[in-house]
Amino acid sequence: MKALNSTSSVLANIVLPLADGALLVPNAAVAEVTIAGGLSSAIASSFLLGTVAWREQEIPLFSFEGLRDGELPKELKLRHIAVLYGISDRAELPFFAVALSGMPHIERLISADLQPLDSEPHPLIHSMVGLNEQRLTIPDWDYMEQQLMDALNGVI
Repeated sequence: MKALNSTSSVLANIVLPLADGALLVPNAAVAEVTIAGGLSSAIASSFLLGTVAWREQEIPLFSFEGLRDGELPKELKLRHIAVLYGISDRAELPFFAVALSGMPHIERLISADLQPLDSEPHPLIHSMVGLNEQRLTIPDWDYMEQQLMDALNGVI
């Protein structure tokens, strides 16, 4: 597991609920949380669900669990999505969305609020942390984006 950077600054983070846990991401990485609409196009993939219309553009929608596990969750229900900013290559992937299992919530945290947890190494997972007895996944953003771009380049 990679170490968490220590800081005394309070940062706004968003807990994004998944079918089997939750992601913890910086508030600044989330463009919008919205009710999931219909898929504009379906894509046969173990993690890409298709594209959704958002602010007059089509953006890819993916399942974090599918990307992590290599198959889509059996009971995946599209209720809400979080539209995330692309960071690594904004020209190719300015925005993308992740399927959520519920409504996200904001957590104002300092690093001392998070307890590092042991986890099996996985390239998609930067680290696992505990917060108030909840187990949260901090994704490896670069890896996540690269997997999405690789899949989209083979599909779209």
